[in-house]
Amino acid sequence: MELRHLEYFLACCDQGTFTAAARSLNVVQSAVSTGVARLERELGERLFDRTPTVLVLTDAGRAVVGPARAALRARADVFDAIAGVRGEISGEVAVGALVNIVSIDLAEALAELHRRHPGITIAMRQNPRGTSGNIVGIRAGTLDLAFLGAYPEHVPGIAVYRLAAEPLVLVCSPDHHLAQAGSFATADLTEERVIDYPPGWGTRAVVDQEVPVRRTVIEVADQFFGMSLAVKGFGVTLVPLGVAREQSGVPIVPCSDKQLVWEISIAHSSTRTPSRAARAVLDSVLELARPAAVGK
Repeated sequence: MELRHLEYFLACCDQGTFTAAARSLNVVQSAVSTGVARLERELGERLFDRTPTVLVLTDAGRAVVGPARAALRARADVFDAIAGVRGEISGEVAVGALVNIVSIDLAEALAELHRRHPGITIAMRQNPRGTSGNIVGIRAGTLDLAFLGAYPEHVPGIAVYRLAAEPLVLVCSPDHHLAQAGSFATADLTEERVIDYPPGWGTRAVVDQEVPVRRTVIEVADQFFGMSLAVKGFGVTLVPLGVAREQSGVPIVPCSDKQLVWEISIAHSSTRTPSRAARAVLDSVLELARPAAVGK
């Protein structure tokens, strides 16, 4: 059994098609489809049902995912051990990202990491499910590290390191009555047209908990677009203060009756030892990605 065939199989699991898997691995599509077919012949089972649009895992395919990921992690551990003997820190680190990270100076941390360890490459992965998707990636072993927003400190199977916290604020049109009032209470939002963000996002988790009764009129996956809609009078939206301050000219309205706090953390699996490269990335973020001064 060739490890590259397992790599092709897992890329298909993550990407959903042979073409997308090949693109993610920077190989030709025929290599991926042929490699998966050879793996299926070797195992004597179909791993995917081929539909016109996507690859669907069979029962056999689902059974193979965990052992396949473990095999590739073992390969990475072998290379990491040899690099340690040579005194090197190198390799790729998969990091689950979040949109609009402005609470910390992540760019400075990664730039300094490159100066210290030029052999490390970072693959930033954006999951449409935000924080919840990043947690799934850590547990599945597809992410070495991941940023989390507004999740509890104790998440089973995950080691979490808090980086920064800031309030959620309301953004609305300049002539909105809450902008004129200068503050809002959470009860004020029950009759407002609320611009929400997708389930699984950290900001959404805070709003779901603290403002459970509201009238959502749209969900968008871009906070800057959400603020643009709000300023034009489409509705109101809640975003971290640092994000609001990145958009010039928007009314920023604080909450008067509750602490709507959004936190950002970085995490890794607590059941697997991070590679030397992943540890170096984590240390750089913890040392250098200092909280931005966003106020209260």
